[in-house]
Amino acid sequence: MTINWNEIETKWRNKWIESKDFEANPNDKDKKFITVAYPYPNSPQHIGHGRTYTLADVHARFYRMQGYNVLFPMGFHYTGTPVLGMAKRIQAGEKEILDGLRNVYHVPEEDIKTFVEPIKNCRLLS
Repeated sequence: MTINWNEIETKWRNKWIESKDFEANPNDKDKKFITVAYPYPNSPQHIGHGRTYTLADVHARFYRMQGYNVLFPMGFHYTGTPVLGMAKRIQAGEKEILDGLRNVYHVPEEDIKTFVEPIKNCRLLS
């Protein structure tokens, strides 16, 4: 059985757009702000990331079900040390990071070569 991930993603994105799940609607309800340490995109994500973000997501959904107006932003975080680490891993030819760039993110080889300069992989991640 082949799973069509693009079809599943499209279905749910459309449902979320229709229901406006990700739009803030300021009102007089009590408010909650849920945040979590954003992932660094300088290495492959792992099960620990899934656990961390699932817990915060469940927490936010619980408060929404309780009638709170909840803001739960999500994004990526990158700063000096992780960006430098990624550049060094690329320069060292680390297979795992290079395979991800090539096969998961489909980054052209000529662009990957420039990521040994930290500022270049900041551009990639933004």
